[in-house]
Amino acid sequence: RWTSRSGVAARQRVIREWGRGRGAASRDRESGFRALRWRTFRRRFPRTRFAMQEFQAVILADANDGDNLYPLTEQLPLPLLPIANRPLISYQLQMLERAHGFTEVIVVVHEHNYSQLLAYAAEGYKGRLKLDLVVVPEGAGSADALRHIKGKLHRDFVLISGDVISDVPFQQIADRHRVQGAAVTALFKEQSPRDPQEKKRAKELDGADFVGLDDRKQRLLYLESGADCDGGLITVSQSLLAAHPHLQVHTRLTDAHVYIFAHWTISILEMKPHFVSVKFELLPYLVRKQFLSLANLSQMPPPPTPTPGVNPQLSAPTSPLRCCCYVVAHDAGYCTRVNSIPTYTQANLDLSRGGVAQLEKAAEPPETAKDGNFASRSFSSDCAKGVGVEVGARSTIKKSAVGPHCRIGANVKISNCVLMDHVVVHDKVTMSNVVVCSDAEIGEGASLKDAQVGKAVSIEAGAELKGEAIVEDSQD
Repeated sequence: RWTSRSGVAARQRVIREWGRGRGAASRDRESGFRALRWRTFRRRFPRTRFAMQEFQAVILADANDGDNLYPLTEQLPLPLLPIANRPLISYQLQMLERAHGFTEVIVVVHEHNYSQLLAYAAEGYKGRLKLDLVVVPEGAGSADALRHIKGKLHRDFVLISGDVISDVPFQQIADRHRVQGAAVTALFKEQSPRDPQEKKRAKELDGADFVGLDDRKQRLLYLESGADCDGGLITVSQSLLAAHPHLQVHTRLTDAHVYIFAHWTISILEMKPHFVSVKFELLPYLVRKQFLSLANLSQMPPPPTPTPGVNPQLSAPTSPLRCCCYVVAHDAGYCTRVNSIPTYTQANLDLSRGGVAQLEKAAEPPETAKDGNFASRSFSSDCAKGVGVEVGARSTIKKSAVGPHCRIGANVKISNCVLMDHVVVHDKVTMSNVVVCSDAEIGEGASLKDAQVGKAVSIEAGAELKGEAIVEDSQD
């Protein structure tokens, strides 16, 4: 009853009554009984004390092996790739900071990326969270990582992939998990509607998930990868259909790789040491186990007692194990994964353009007057610009992110591009849909389209490149 609007008002009245002195004698007694009143208040309202503190936070910084982001990750780890001139990991940390309840986050990294992440934690990160970097063996999957840090996990935890950017309020996902008493709550993003004239092709299902939800889109009832289905055919058990006759199967929901797990699910990973992936093994396992008989469920670790402060009548669970989801409509929030060159470029364009709730590009420094620098008039409003950028006359830069200390010559045309720091672009260059890594140099008159240029690579003057990835070794 203390979670309703009237309950909040009641708490406020209690605080005012206990804090109001009654004459001089009462004010004298105030200091002597302050500690006693505070302890009594906390005993009566435990939720006020534990709200948002029942969760721990884990970021899997090395969420993927980076092959799909080659050559961007050749010398820069995935968490530090710039998105609108901010490190990718800063967006996950910002998501946790907005929750106003986390003070520490466990960041899981591989050995070869540890030193760079440690430098960022010590010098680059300016937020209020304490970053606890934990090194896991090379090649360890997400399930392996959780087993590795199980000694640091003491309560329900949120698991965030290191390639996620989202402005979805964590509190809303946590409320769903808490009220439902879920073993796991997963975040899904609805894809944009398909063009009515575009025909659905069977091969599109290879990369899709078959996601079965209840009619309220709160329970996660079925989960199968399209690659594991024969020609798009799925098999649904009779027990599932009997329990949920209005099951809805979706193929246009994207798993955001943001999960809240009950702490007891860690023991399942200990029981299943062969599980490597949370997404492809642990999560489907939990979804399937929802509809086992009580006899079979008795072989699994027992779920914990309900969270303090939550009225069990609100959830009234009908099964001992519940998997839930939080679905974000395609036009209701921003949520993407930076796990390929196209998604990396698109995330830069989206956040450089601005207007994404709660997600801001890096602050642009004030212009420094300098003869021959036309940066202030060369950038359109849908760009991100770093400090110390110099641009020559008659150059235009549209829908792009340009990192710090880049030098761009005259008569240059850049659109839908990402330039990392200290890039040099000479005169009369044309670039469209290109990613250029740090310290690279583009020769005069070069034309690049749909290409990626690796770190410290020099492109010859007059070169014409389309659909290529150029790295330093290929120039030797």
